Amino acid sequence: MKEKPTHEEIYEKLSSLFNIKFKTQLKDSPIIFENFLQVKNVILEDENYVILFRSEKEILKFKDRNEFIANFISFIDMKIREFNCEFDDLQKFERMSMGIKYDENEVYMRHESIGHGTMKLNQIRNKLIKLK
Repeated sequence: MKEKPTHEEIYEKLSSLFNIKFKTQLKDSPIIFENFLQVKNVILEDENYVILFRSEKEILKFKDRNEFIANFISFIDMKIREFNCEFDDLQKFERMSMGIKYDENEVYMRHESIGHGTMKLNQIRNKLIKLK
């Protein structure tokens, strides 16, 4: 018996359930799905879907396609803000280092990673906005 679904299996199930296609934009993005659950509140007898993300153990809860799109856009906006803060911190570090030796290659790679991650998140966000 399989323990957990793969990122690709989760995307495929999400895509088929809600007729949402953003596979191209998701490829090489900082978003990796960990699990996809359907949760029932036994007392209130309502159901929600929950997506768990690998990176931060964050979750996205939603009832339907429209709520998924709205909540996922909010989640992406939050991740973009985090990248922007990290970029600002990196810029401050470079300015404040004043002659202190640091690994310039590592800083460059972090800049590249932030830029690429932000670009991919914006692509996903734009695709979702068109799907609204």
